[in-house]
Amino acid sequence: MLNIKEELSKYELIDIKSVEEKIGIIPDDMKNAIDLYNKALDDLKSDNEDIAIIALKKAIAIYPAFYEAMNLMGLCYLVLGDESNARRMFSKVIKMDDNSLRASEYLDKLDGKFPDGESSNNTRQKKYKKAAVETVSWLKSGLSPERNSPYYIKYILGFLLGVFALILVWIIVPASSPIRIDFGSIFKKTESVSPQVERLEKEKNELADRLKDANEALRKATENEKKLQTQLEQYAYWSEILRGLQKLEQEGKYRDVVIQIERDLSGLEKPEDIEAEIDALNYECKPKAVSQFYEMGREIYRSNANARSVEVYQEAANEYRMAISIIEELDLKPNILTNVYYYGGKAIALSQHPSKEEAEKEALHCFNVVTEVAPGSELASYAWGRINDIENGKAIKH
Repeated sequence: MLNIKEELSKYELIDIKSVEEKIGIIPDDMKNAIDLYNKALDDLKSDNEDIAIIALKKAIAIYPAFYEAMNLMGLCYLVLGDESNARRMFSKVIKMDDNSLRASEYLDKLDGKFPDGESSNNTRQKKYKKAAVETVSWLKSGLSPERNSPYYIKYILGFLLGVFALILVWIIVPASSPIRIDFGSIFKKTESVSPQVERLEKEKNELADRLKDANEALRKATENEKKLQTQLEQYAYWSEILRGLQKLEQEGKYRDVVIQIERDLSGLEKPEDIEAEIDALNYECKPKAVSQFYEMGREIYRSNANARSVEVYQEAANEYRMAISIIEELDLKPNILTNVYYYGGKAIALSQHPSKEEAEKEALHCFNVVTEVAPGSELASYAWGRINDIENGKAIKH
């Protein structure tokens, strides 16, 4: 409920002199409006509310933005029991959106929205709320981008004008002037660094170097680990091959051992110790493999008696060549030496590989060995016959 007497007691006379001391000389019409306002307050003290309303109407007519006069007139209407006109005055103040807190409070009290004891607190809260809203609105308007499309032109012009002003001052001020403008020092980065910053920078560099060294050591360790892993894998692989060769040797399959070592494993990189064992095994198996190569060559050669295929002769010739190469490499003198060379010569000549001429040349070498090693033997006489056939251009028979 609105306490009219209490609210009227809050209105005080306005001292024009003190106002002018604070804000300067005020216009005459405002002075007249204040005089009428003060007169209305005096009339209210004498309970002449109707006369006070007349004075306030004149004051508002002179100065339409005199909101305190409007609020006071509203209270006068309430004293007279005219709530309708009182509300009209308070609403008018609120509509004009200035000094409306008091008018809003009056309307709220008339509507019974809060008791008298809460008016001061609510008024203060409203003031704070309004101030906050106005502050946010001001910040928003200042930070919002301008809507005019060329708004950036003024910033560019401002920057250019600033640069031009600096250059102009630099030109006008003489060199002998005590005023010196050092543009370099304006933009130059400061070189003074505190000892603590220098120490931290040094520690950072040291840590970076240590980290670099650690990364390099890690890289090398990783490479070494990969190498060791590869070596282990290779060692396991070749160990398995060696065990397989040793098993063949134990089974008496010397020819198979030599073929794998000479044909399949030749030229491949092997662990040194395993390579040494393979070489030793090969050297041990070669003499024993001569007879096996010879027997295999004879078997293949005989199987081709009817077909007489060049490809089959080539297979037989390869078996004889292996036996002959071992004999000549190790300078062996096996009992089957003349048989190896004679039948090997025939198979090589009939294989016509790599060419007929080269095959016959190689066959002549084999036949000559037979005639030299066993000149009076039966195979030597056969060898002479094959030599004559080749030299006379005759085909060698199976």
